[in-house]
Amino acid sequence: MSIKLNVGLATAALSVLLTACNPAGQADRTATADSGSAAEHSVPAVQPMAGPETPFSTSELQMHQAMMQAHGADPQETYALKMIEHHRGAIAMSEVLMRENPDAALREMAEKTITMQRQEITALEQWVAQHRSAAATPASGSVQPGA
Repeated sequence: MSIKLNVGLATAALSVLLTACNPAGQADRTATADSGSAAEHSVPAVQPMAGPETPFSTSELQMHQAMMQAHGADPQETYALKMIEHHRGAIAMSEVLMRENPDAALREMAEKTITMQRQEITALEQWVAQHRSAAATPASGSVQPGA
């Protein structure tokens, strides 16, 4: 096969991959942080996932949608909220697997995943609650309005 054909095939494959990752019609999320535009916070319509339908497709799509909608007051909080949704997705996928009667070793891994992901969710939710509480509490020594 010629080099030109290999380059052409690679270019075509990359084009298909990039199109699948950013389908036409998705909202442009390039607004600047200080623009305050609605587009900055809009969530693009999630396209069906590429590839064959699997028992996990619904769980994957729900996780992806939830992660795209998880936004906090700052990058730290956003990370924690997105990770909570990611861990919920891992639990949902493990539960799907459990319904498929996996072999003993895979069942054990799925059970362990469920347990560990629930612990991670609890820890992240506690962090978010503390983070929000700290943000709502005025810094010591600051003057309260009307005081």
